[in-house]
Amino acid sequence: MDGVELRLPPDVAYVGLARLVVTVAARSAGLPDERIEDLKIAVSEAVANAIKSHVRHAVSAPIRLIFGTSNPGFFAVSVTDAGSGFDPTPPEDSAARNWAAESGLGVTLIRGMADAVDFCRDGGMVVQMRFSLTQNGIDARPPCAT
Repeated sequence: MDGVELRLPPDVAYVGLARLVVTVAARSAGLPDERIEDLKIAVSEAVANAIKSHVRHAVSAPIRLIFGTSNPGFFAVSVTDAGSGFDPTPPEDSAARNWAAESGLGVTLIRGMADAVDFCRDGGMVVQMRFSLTQNGIDARPPCAT
């Protein structure tokens, strides 16, 4: 995904900065105002989960965000951490889910807020979120494509 890259220390003090920078870029790209709050929640959850993973595994490397409109019709955000990640495939039976491994409801919120989301392991965890710049866009990219 082409776009802006932002690297942040794994510290919760930077969640707000990540949300602010991505929100300004999304507004500039034309993301409808009614979708901005969804974007803010999804980015906050993804960055907070990445920070938790770094803290839990004593990783000092930065959290990496890449965002922009390289995929026509979509504003995309990718959040990458260097933690151990989790199995991104949810079990069919919601009672069998390991909510602790997924950092609680954050993953569910991200799935509900973004128009398309992929969770991939790539040395850590990569969360790729896409938000349609139109009211009813569909993303046909394969999962975890960059």
